[in-house]
Amino acid sequence: MRTSRHTLRGSELFREGQRIYVNRIEEKFDLGQHEHDFIEWNYVAEGNGYHYLEDRALPASRGDLFALPVGSSHVFRPYSLEKNRRLVVYNVVFAEELMGEIAESAPELGLGELWRSLSAGPLEAGIVRDPLLRLEPLFERMHEEHAAAKPGYGALLRSMLAQLVIEWARLLCAEAVPGNRTGSDLIGDAASFVRERAAEPLTIREVAETFRLSERHFRRLFKRHTGQTFHEFVQRQRILTACELLRTTRHKLDTVAGMVGYRDLQTFSRVFKRIEGSSPGRYRKSFFR
Repeated sequence: MRTSRHTLRGSELFREGQRIYVNRIEEKFDLGQHEHDFIEWNYVAEGNGYHYLEDRALPASRGDLFALPVGSSHVFRPYSLEKNRRLVVYNVVFAEELMGEIAESAPELGLGELWRSLSAGPLEAGIVRDPLLRLEPLFERMHEEHAAAKPGYGALLRSMLAQLVIEWARLLCAEAVPGNRTGSDLIGDAASFVRERAAEPLTIREVAETFRLSERHFRRLFKRHTGQTFHEFVQRQRILTACELLRTTRHKLDTVAGMVGYRDLQTFSRVFKRIEGSSPGRYRKSFFR
């Protein structure tokens, strides 16, 4: 039975001259099931609930990515309205012709054929899991760019949309052929794993075991695909986090050092200066004058 109530139109969402719209919304029960005349990517950023696709109710939880063709009938619902049962979703809406343009720019992926087959099949076929949340920063950045609307944001959004579509296709292919993962796939996942846990006392042996690789093989693959040793990568991720803390908080330097995984201020300061070219204190002063 058809449950759609109305059709959402891109002309009502897109700004003049643009073909992409991005929002981040906490789902409630006020929006009815609907169709749209655009392509829509939904990414669950917080919590869990249900995604009603046509006449099916599918579980939706953090890291789920739904790719919906034109004319799809859907709506998200949280489990309940309790404060601890939030369901927050990023929505990236874009004109259908952009999919064709992205497909032409990456013909080796066969995106055009892939999208046509999915558009003709069940909507569930376009769902992928992002278990390590590698795509969440991309959705976050797209949302920020769309909201700020700085000069050139349209071009930047199109480039990020191309990245999103390509990453989706890669995840879809990896799920279709689980044993067909390359070293690049594994190291990409490992790098995301390390970024999330860089402040923890990680060892290369532990991370290699997590991804079922020998330490020697992992070390070689990591260097080849990131251009950095494992140790260099961890240090850089820690300092990147430290920079954000120094820019956005008033925590003392030794507190920042501990928050990013350093046991003493001296070691933190030495590594920070080697990577950033200035001491943590001087770096902070450049933002708080």
